[in-house]
Amino acid sequence: MKPGDMVEINTGHTGVIVGVEYMYPGHPHSPLRNIEVLWSGHMPHHAFRINEKISTVDVFTVKKVISRAEG
Repeated sequence: MKPGDMVEINTGHTGVIVGVEYMYPGHPHSPLRNIEVLWSGHMPHHAFRINEKISTVDVFTVKKVISRAEG
C-alpha cells in the first residue's frame, strides 16, 4: 500500500491513502504500521482524527485495496 491507493476497511468505510507510517522508519524493508486516509464519506469511529476528513487507522483494519495508484 502506498499514497494514492483507494482502500476499504473492515467497517465498510472507503478512502484514499494520503500518508503512511512505517514500523521501523529508515529501515529499507520495514512493514507499515498506520496509514493516513482521506475518507470519501464519514470517517470510522475507531480512527484517530487528524482534521475534518483525514484520520489515521491501523494497517490491519484494511479489508482490501480497491484500486492502486499509478506509478
